[in-house]
Amino acid sequence: MKLSMKSRFASVVKLGTSFLVCVSLNLAILLTVDAQEPPTVIILADDAYPPYSFVEDDQIKGIYVEILQTAAEALAEYYHVEIKATPWQRGLKELREGSAFALIPPYKHPDKRPYIWPYSIPLLEETVVTTCHEGIDIFGYIGQELNSLATPIKVGVNAGYQILSEELTLARKKGTINFQENKDTQSNVLKLLLRRIDCYLNDRSSTLWEIKRLNSLYPEKSFSKVMFTEPLVVMVRTAHIGYTDSKGHKYDYKEDFVRRMDSAIKDVQSSPVYKQIIKTYEMP
Repeated sequence: MKLSMKSRFASVVKLGTSFLVCVSLNLAILLTVDAQEPPTVIILADDAYPPYSFVEDDQIKGIYVEILQTAAEALAEYYHVEIKATPWQRGLKELREGSAFALIPPYKHPDKRPYIWPYSIPLLEETVVTTCHEGIDIFGYIGQELNSLATPIKVGVNAGYQILSEELTLARKKGTINFQENKDTQSNVLKLLLRRIDCYLNDRSSTLWEIKRLNSLYPEKSFSKVMFTEPLVVMVRTAHIGYTDSKGHKYDYKEDFVRRMDSAIKDVQSSPVYKQIIKTYEMP
C-alpha cells in the first residue's frame, strides 16, 4: 500500500526528530564528562622536617612541598593534587593500611617497608650525619663492649626514621649506644641543645636548620654557645614520594598518576625554578 505524501512527510519529520534527540543526548553526555572535575589526589607530607617539609603559620611548606606543588600544575587537567601535613608515624601507618595514597619524603626501604611501592624519581639527595656535643667520641662506642665503657651514650633519632647503618645497629644491640626515639626534628634538637642527649642522628641540613631556628627563637638560652661536631657521615640517600602498595587500597589511578608525576618532577628539576626553590630554603 502506497503512503500518502502527508504520511511520508510525517515519517521523515519523526526520523529527523529522533536523530536530533540522539545527537543532543550524546552531546549532553560528552559535555557532562568534560565538565567533571579531575579526581583529588592527596599526598601526605612530614609536618616537622625542615627545610624539606614542615608546618609554619598553619601552612605546609618546604623544598619538597614546593617541588610537588609546581609539578602538580602540569597535572591539573588530570588530577587536583593536595599536599597535607601529617606526623611521620601517622603517615606511615596510613600508607600501611592503604587509607593514604602517598607520603613524602621516605628513603627507599623496600624490605623494611614492603607496603610502599613504587617510589617516585628522587626529589633530592640527603646526607645523614651524627651531630654530637664537643668531646663526645662516638667512634669509641662503635664496636666496643659495654663493660669497657662507663655508660652508653644517648643518641636521638626521629620516631619511624630508618637511618641506622650496620655499625650503629650493632652498637645498639651491644648496648654501647642508647638510641632514643623522639617525635620530630625540633624535639630532638631541643634535647641536644639542652644536653639531654649526646648526639642526634638526622639529615645534616635539617639538623642545622633547626639549630639555627631555635637559636633565634630562644636567645636567652644562649644556645649559640653550645659547640657541636659532626664526627660521622652515616649514609647518603635520596628522598622520594612513596606510594601505598597495601592490598586494600582502591586507587585505580595510581599507575597513571605515578607516571605523570615523575614526568612533571623531571621537568621541574630541569628548569630554573628548581634551584630557586632550594635557594628559598637556604638556612636562616
